[in-house]
Amino acid sequence: MRKSSLKLVKNEILEFQARIKPEGFYITGRHERSVERVLQRLHSSKPYCFLHADIGALASYYTKLIVRKVELSGENLIVRFNPLRKQKLIDVLNQEIENYSLDKALEASRPDNKRRIILIENEEELISEDWQDIELLCTGLPGINLGLICNASGIKKEVLAANQLMKDKRIFHAFFNSPTNSELRILSVVARQSPRNKGILKILESLGLRYNAVQNTDVKTNLRNKESFDDHFRTAKGDIQASSEGNWLRRLTQAMKYLLLLVVAVMTFYAFNILLN
Repeated sequence: MRKSSLKLVKNEILEFQARIKPEGFYITGRHERSVERVLQRLHSSKPYCFLHADIGALASYYTKLIVRKVELSGENLIVRFNPLRKQKLIDVLNQEIENYSLDKALEASRPDNKRRIILIENEEELISEDWQDIELLCTGLPGINLGLICNASGIKKEVLAANQLMKDKRIFHAFFNSPTNSELRILSVVARQSPRNKGILKILESLGLRYNAVQNTDVKTNLRNKESFDDHFRTAKGDIQASSEGNWLRRLTQAMKYLLLLVVAVMTFYAFNILLN
């Protein structure tokens, strides 16, 4: 077995485990970094974020994950905007503007308290008037304490390229593209190895993310064979477990050494005091 192959599989296992967070599971490291950038923007003076994906279900998944992360942190408040309830976005804006003078609303500034983040879970339900209100929020009222998360997976690339609002530098666009076939293969193999990961397998299933065994041209050369990868996985998993146990024993040994040194120091100090007295 090549050491490079074994190291690769070990890294995949550790990265997989590290992407399991309280708010949910990050399918790829790229997705996790995109979410972190969204959270950074929501705390900035330009807290307007549009989420895109090549699969609509994937954008919806990360929209919900970001909302959970915001709610868990407790630093901002989510305001759910539902066009199907005949709610108007301008009403939400008016309620917020009432607390601000016009000069303050037009002056860019960071929030000094919890920011209200307007959540639009499906941009396809918006009408033209709603888009005008979104443009007002993102480009015309930088001083009000409002942010925006919009699931914009339904917006086509040509619309993104032509729409002035979509090209505005004050708006951040996060892209959650599907994992590659190679990533899906590793995801599915690692997830199958533990009963605790059944939920992750269900997530991949619900998103329609399945490894295509026929189209394996993008799989790394030394991991193309399924049995070979499974062998690598079992060996790597055993090595990680042994390494973890070894680290525990080393920490215990070091702790015992420190304890022994402490006992010797106390006894020496006690004996020294007796001699002085």
